[in-house]
Amino acid sequence: MDKVFVDKVFVDKVLTVLVLPLGLAVGTGLLALLAFAFGWRRAAAVLAVFPVLWLWGWSTPFPTMALIGPLADPYPIQPVEMAPAADAIVLLGGGTKPIRGDMIYPDLTDSADRIWHAARLYHAGKAPLIIVSSGNVSGNSKRPSRARAMRMLLDALGVPDDAIVIEERSRNTRQNAVFTEKIAADRGIRRVLLVTSYWHLRRAEAVFRRVGMEVIPVAADYKGRRRRFFVSDLLPHTSRLSFNSVLIKEHLGYFVYRLRGWI
Repeated sequence: MDKVFVDKVFVDKVLTVLVLPLGLAVGTGLLALLAFAFGWRRAAAVLAVFPVLWLWGWSTPFPTMALIGPLADPYPIQPVEMAPAADAIVLLGGGTKPIRGDMIYPDLTDSADRIWHAARLYHAGKAPLIIVSSGNVSGNSKRPSRARAMRMLLDALGVPDDAIVIEERSRNTRQNAVFTEKIAADRGIRRVLLVTSYWHLRRAEAVFRRVGMEVIPVAADYKGRRRRFFVSDLLPHTSRLSFNSVLIKEHLGYFVYRLRGWI
């Protein structure tokens, strides 16, 4: 188990629990039980109310607008016809889960649109090659990588196998950039279209530029921007809690990458 994997586990499993809405709510709930056990009823009551209000707030669209602006504003969604030509398309992982157990076909995630968009760019003649960069985030080298699952989907979308190169060692965005840069240098690739979810592009573009690649960011997986709110928005929804958690993790990831000098 290497240092990168240990670092990722620490950031994803420990720091995330401390900052994401669900983890903080569970932690506060446990403190409420502890306070009640020690007879601190007033403190227990306050601590018990907090998780309810906290999760309710993060399960609405209101935090989304505050978090999404810095991530999405520089990368408006555009039709493939407006994308310039490049030497290759770099497709970052996240659109599928690894094939495991008795699975036969890839299991799509909420970010699967990025795979479709890479295929659209290829069929529009924007680049002759797609580099798929995604390893096994779990650190289990015996499981097929996400890159292989994504190649299966690109093949189903009509992208020929000889137009796809997979990079399956990376476990985070920085390794995506480092390993892809090596592939690009070996093949004489100078300029690439970088395809990932729009909320991930700020960090991804900065990391790829840091390793010396000329990238043109291409936003995919765009969910749209809300400009109006309705009374029904006050009702909590699990999808909002999940997406707001993703945005918090992305802001945290950008902050950590800056601290490490990766961007």
